[in-house]
Amino acid sequence: MSERKKFFKKLKKEGYTILLPNMLPTHFKLIREVLLKAGYKAELILDEGREIKDEGLKNIHNDACYPALVVTGSFISALKSGKYDLNKVAVIITQTGGGCRASNYLPLIKKAMEKTFPQVPVISLNISGLEKERSFPMSLPLLLKFASSVYYGDLLMVLYNQTKPYEAYLNQVDQIQDKCVNYLIDQLNHRKFNRHKSNYEYIINQFKQVKLPSVRKPKVGIVGEIFVKYSSLANNHLLDFLIEENTEPVVPSLLEFLLYCLVNNQIDYKYYGHYKLIHHFSKIGYKYLNYQNKKMNRMLQENNFDSYEDFDEIKNACHKIIDQGVKMGEGWLIPSEMVNMAERGIKNIVCAQPFGCLPNHIVGKGMVRPIKKLYPDINIAPIDYDPGASKVNQENRIKLMLSNLENEIEK
Repeated sequence: MSERKKFFKKLKKEGYTILLPNMLPTHFKLIREVLLKAGYKAELILDEGREIKDEGLKNIHNDACYPALVVTGSFISALKSGKYDLNKVAVIITQTGGGCRASNYLPLIKKAMEKTFPQVPVISLNISGLEKERSFPMSLPLLLKFASSVYYGDLLMVLYNQTKPYEAYLNQVDQIQDKCVNYLIDQLNHRKFNRHKSNYEYIINQFKQVKLPSVRKPKVGIVGEIFVKYSSLANNHLLDFLIEENTEPVVPSLLEFLLYCLVNNQIDYKYYGHYKLIHHFSKIGYKYLNYQNKKMNRMLQENNFDSYEDFDEIKNACHKIIDQGVKMGEGWLIPSEMVNMAERGIKNIVCAQPFGCLPNHIVGKGMVRPIKKLYPDINIAPIDYDPGASKVNQENRIKLMLSNLENEIEK
C-alpha cells in the first residue's frame, strides 16, 4: 500500500477531523455531508471576526494573496480555539491547477502550519494531479456527488438571491434554504442525492412560497475573484449589504468557474499544443457540466425564476472584449461576465477584487474602460478588499454607484 493510501486510511480509522474553509456555506455544507458519507469526519469553519484576518497577517506576508491570508487565518484561528485534538485534525484546500492563487495557496498554508501547528497535515482537493502525496483520493461516485453539491448549491444560491429581497417575514427565505439543505442531506442518506430533476423540483417548489412582485427591485451584479466574490468573511457581507440597500443581487454560479477552468484546458491545447489527453477529458467534462447547467436553467425558467446564463453565451461574449488566452486568475471570465450582464440589462456591477492581485486588477478594473465603450450606460464599481481596507469606505463607494441607479429610476 502506498504512503498516500496509508495516510487517508489513517484519517478514517483514527477519526481525524478535516476542516473546510467557508467560501460558500450552502455548497460546502453539502460537500461536508458527502465527506461524512464517505467515512471522513469533516467540519466547516463558520467563525468570523477581525481576529481571523489578524491571524492571517501574523502568518502570511501582508503583500501575499488576500484570500490565502483569510483562509490561513481561518484555519489557525480554528486550531487555536481549543475545539480540536491537534493530533487528530487536518485542513483541506481546493486547487484547480491554474497559474495563480489556485496553485499557490498550498505552499503558503503549509509554511504557516509548519510554524504554528506542524503536526496538522494539509490536504489538497484537486483533479489536476497536484500535490500527489496529500491529494485527496477521488473515485468517480465521489466526484459525481461533489458535482451534485455544486449544482444544488448554485440552485439554492440563485433562488435565495431572487427571493430574499421579497420575503414576507424576517428569515423566511433562510428557513426555506435550511429546509432544502436538510432535505438534500436526507436524499444523500437514501442514495437519491444524484436524482437531480426530482430534487430540483422540490427545491424550486419550496422557494415558490415567496411571492415575487411584478415590478422587481433593481438588479446589481457581483463579479470578481472567486473567493472574495463569494465569501462573506472576505467581502464584509457584500451580499447582505446589497439586499439591505433594496437591490436584488445577481451572483454567477460556482459551476461557471469550473466550466471556465475546463475551457482553459482546451485553450492550452488549441494555442500551445499542451495536455492532449487532458484536453479530451476536459471536452467530455465540459459537455456534461454544461448539460447539467442547461437542465437547471430550463427548470428555473419553466417556474418563472431568472436562470443563470448559458455558459456558451458567456464564453462567446469573451471575444467582444478580451482573448481567451488571458487566463491567469479569473482571466477572461470576469470581463465576459460583465459583458453578459450588460447585455441582459444588468447595468450596475460590483467587481470584488483582492487588493494587489495583479491578474484580477487587469481583467477586472483594467477592463472597465473598454467595456464602457461598448456599453456607455454601464456602471462598474471595482472594490478592493484587503485586511486594512475600511468596510465603511467600501460601502460608501457602492452607495455612490447605487445613488446613480436611484437617479436613473427617478428619470
